[in-house]
Amino acid sequence: QDDDISGEVRFQTYERLAAEVNNPNIRWAYLPYSMHMAGPREALQHMIIRKNYGCTHFIIGRDMAGCKSSLSGEDFYGPYQAQDFARDHAPELGMETVPSLNLVYTEEEGYVTAEHAEARGLHVKKLSGTQFRKMLRGGEE
Repeated sequence: QDDDISGEVRFQTYERLAAEVNNPNIRWAYLPYSMHMAGPREALQHMIIRKNYGCTHFIIGRDMAGCKSSLSGEDFYGPYQAQDFARDHAPELGMETVPSLNLVYTEEEGYVTAEHAEARGLHVKKLSGTQFRKMLRGGEE
């Protein structure tokens, strides 16, 4: 996407995380591969690439590689379709998927899972990825 975080910034983030975590059992390796927003099959491709680099686990977020119709703006895939597709194919790849939780920010409790917020009727503050990147670039909190 045009407003995506650059590879250079992502690389610097990995370098910073490696220094802060400072754990010899964790290897932070940057993979210079761009997202093509091609849906669940692309998520599986990312999992295969990481397996080829020696990974045993694959963290996969909500709507990974998801895309919208340029005509209607509707999502082509469901929000968890990539997670389900990757999980279904993980055994044949000898990988384990680690689904990323769908976290939201609430006025009452801060960050919680979306399910927790809905069950308790908490007030969720919405923030899209586009809004997040804009705020990040502007130095906003």
